[in-house]
Amino acid sequence: MDLPKIKVEKKDGQESFHNINGISDFKVIDFWSWNQSDLIVNITRGILSEFIIKQSLDIKSETRIEWDDYDLISNSGKKIEVKSSSYIQSWKQSKYSEIEFDISPTKSTSNDYGDIKRRWSDFYIFCILKNKDQKTLNPLDLEQWDFYVLETKILDEKKPNQKKIRLNPLLKLNPIKCKYNELKGVIDN
Repeated sequence: MDLPKIKVEKKDGQESFHNINGISDFKVIDFWSWNQSDLIVNITRGILSEFIIKQSLDIKSETRIEWDDYDLISNSGKKIEVKSSSYIQSWKQSKYSEIEFDISPTKSTSNDYGDIKRRWSDFYIFCILKNKDQKTLNPLDLEQWDFYVLETKILDEKKPNQKKIRLNPLLKLNPIKCKYNELKGVIDN
């Protein structure tokens, strides 16, 4: 069996669910609101980080890439892996979370490379939701984020088999620290 990749059609949220009895009274936007209102939880914050980077780089893609070798591809063809971390989580904490990112080499999602594990992007952008005050924490406030850009080849040279990296070892690799409005200039140059 050979099932081709499904082309995702962008939704606007107003699409209704339906069944044999007709159209229901709930829509895709209701699902989105129910499923992803917690923008701090790890999975959603990671996807939010990808969206923030997409917007900053003015990437024209209509929908998110899921299960690919990298998270985003810039308009000029640069492949970008986005990683996110935060000191504060949604759940009850007794201390701040460590800032840590997954940098594991992985197998390609295509079958073209067999069992080869590597990092497939040109750049990593490490996103830190840095606010340590739970009362004012707001991932929609782009000033609460720091972004660190690192060429993948530096990780490959300095940390070839490492699976995770914490903030201090990352900083020793001299990534470019920037704000939201500076990301496009850093990636383009």
